[in-house]
Amino acid sequence: MPHYREGGAAHPDLLRIGRIPIWFFVISVIFFAIGVCSMPFAASYAADFFYQAVVLAIVHTFTLGWITATIMGVMYRYVPALTRVPIRWPRVAYAQLVIFAVGVSGMVAHFELGAWFGLWLAALAVVTSILMFAANLAPCLWDQFGRGVAETGMLLAIGFLVIAATLGTILGIDKTYDFLGGNVLTNISGHAHLAAVGWVTMAICAVSYRMLPAFLLPKVTLPRSAIWQLYALATAVSALAISLFFGLPGETIFSLAIAAAMVWYVAIIARIVATRRMPIDFTPRHALAGIAGLGFAIVLGIALTVTGGDSVWGARIAPAYGVAGLLGYFSNFIVGMSYQLFPGFVVRARQGRGWTAVTIAELSIVRTRWFVFGAFNAGVALMLAGFLAGSLGSVRAGAIVAAAGGVVYSGVTLWTLSFAFRAAIPASAAQTSLRILPE
Repeated sequence: MPHYREGGAAHPDLLRIGRIPIWFFVISVIFFAIGVCSMPFAASYAADFFYQAVVLAIVHTFTLGWITATIMGVMYRYVPALTRVPIRWPRVAYAQLVIFAVGVSGMVAHFELGAWFGLWLAALAVVTSILMFAANLAPCLWDQFGRGVAETGMLLAIGFLVIAATLGTILGIDKTYDFLGGNVLTNISGHAHLAAVGWVTMAICAVSYRMLPAFLLPKVTLPRSAIWQLYALATAVSALAISLFFGLPGETIFSLAIAAAMVWYVAIIARIVATRRMPIDFTPRHALAGIAGLGFAIVLGIALTVTGGDSVWGARIAPAYGVAGLLGYFSNFIVGMSYQLFPGFVVRARQGRGWTAVTIAELSIVRTRWFVFGAFNAGVALMLAGFLAGSLGSVRAGAIVAAAGGVVYSGVTLWTLSFAFRAAIPASAAQTSLRILPE
């Protein structure tokens, strides 16, 4: 991000923006911990039928509280840095953070209670927060649309986020006033695909096109075709959502088009990984596990399109599809990237406040990473198998194992993030006499 100075001192608004991503990350990790701890208790509900209030509460805990909050935090830091355009209203970002946290908490709580009036009021708060987020970041990205791959993908993702949140709120209001036509399940599916594919998947594609080359130092450059992959994905998910909302033909074709766009993405990422100069650590390791989760999600999504969500097999496939996407793909990617991004953001936040410098290594606890990787992914695999086989015991066992990995990750990550809010340094740094510090 550009570093402006007034009278020799850093502009206070820029220091506030420097802390904003950290606050979003803290919120996201707390929601992640809540989500994974809730999974064993919600297993029976999801196994019976996916469209239940308890299941929707957990889904939104992950989609909004964990995934969306993390992506917002990343964008607040990297969009100004990539575009060289400062945030227009830095103080609005703090208000947006508060409104977002309150709105998401309200949505999750009212989903759990089955209180639809309170739900859509909380959803209106979330939409307001998202519009504030878009107003701050879209102007930074606009001039780079169609030029930069990451910038183009992030702007498209923000547009889908606004649409998905607005439609989701309308669906919530419809639960009170019953004014929408069409099939409830196809309406929900349209909203879900705009959020999961249009917003989250688009954002992850855009961010990974920027971050993975930086972490792996491949021998090849990112191909220009990457931007066309983003356009193809945006076109396919838009067409699918329209067909679902209006009952038009082509649902299977558009689902296959989304799958083809994601296979294209995997091919681009695979080439980057294959020509890497850096060794595989836990960031690309989780990314590769995420690609495996993406593969399962693609297959299950197509199968769900064929069987329908209201069939016997559809009731089994739908929760497995959610696990593959939310946990196998999205969460793996975020966990892996957080190992690199979160400590780096903390280092920058401490620099902005003039506190004692620390290194990324000193802010990172690495000895837990094998356990997190193994437990989380083993649990996800067991949940997938359990849902498809109709085995509630396997689903619960998998949820417990995945939760164990998720809780350890959350505790370690919150410890890392805490150093953005306290001047103290990690004990390992205090005990080291020879340290190489960031400039």
